[in-house]
Amino acid sequence: FTTAEDLKSDPYRMVCVHPNEISRIVTLKTSGSTGESKRVFFTEADLELCTDYFRHGMRNLVDETDIVGILFPYRTPASVGDQLIRGLWRLGSETVALFGLSDDEISALITFKKITSLAGTPKQIAGLAEKYPHHSSIKTVLLSADFVSDEVREIIRRAWSAEVFEHYGMTEMGLGCAVSCEFQNGYHVREADLYLEIIDPETGETVPDGTWGEIVFTTLTRTGMPFIRYRTGDISRWKTDPCPCGSKLKLLDYIRDRKIEKGRANSI
Repeated sequence: FTTAEDLKSDPYRMVCVHPNEISRIVTLKTSGSTGESKRVFFTEADLELCTDYFRHGMRNLVDETDIVGILFPYRTPASVGDQLIRGLWRLGSETVALFGLSDDEISALITFKKITSLAGTPKQIAGLAEKYPHHSSIKTVLLSADFVSDEVREIIRRAWSAEVFEHYGMTEMGLGCAVSCEFQNGYHVREADLYLEIIDPETGETVPDGTWGEIVFTTLTRTGMPFIRYRTGDISRWKTDPCPCGSKLKLLDYIRDRKIEKGRANSI
């Protein structure tokens, strides 16, 4: 297995291209004041894979008629917000950058721009839904970057009658991994770029489909810093019934727990 310790102790051992080919380095602070940081390296081709994934993944909830409010940081090139905006541009959707604004400013822009979809963290969007339940223009919401509780889903649905979609991913995965569809039955995995396994976190053995365990992933198309059997610490399972949407992509259940604590808050 590869672990977070490998990214903290000697990340350069995992870089597989000349340093001149690296376009972005993301530093992830781990918990504690003295914890070492993890560093993840991307080539331009790696970043393009992410933008392309966001373009196709967002088609689950928006199209060229939608106006999407982006609540993720976007000013840093190739950050999650920047990549999401680029992907939506390719899809033909209009975007409105909302990160860093006050709640009142965000609410005013939702009304003025007639925003139909929001993408952001569960806590922030649920807070907006509770504070401004009158925004009937919002039809869909994408939640990412943190655990999504049933309470958060219900707050958003009750306030805006919006469909709640969820994205699961982390910086090490290349920012994106899996996203839910309109049937809200779990996450459809980005199988063209990632190979996921579910293992017993104690023994390290792969468990049968339907059994809860730790998510381990291998990158299939990354060139700058490939990952082989990287332990995420996230607990989920493969769902055994096919999704009603008809997709042939494997269906990952919603994240239930986290075995180990990881630094990911500043990955966006």
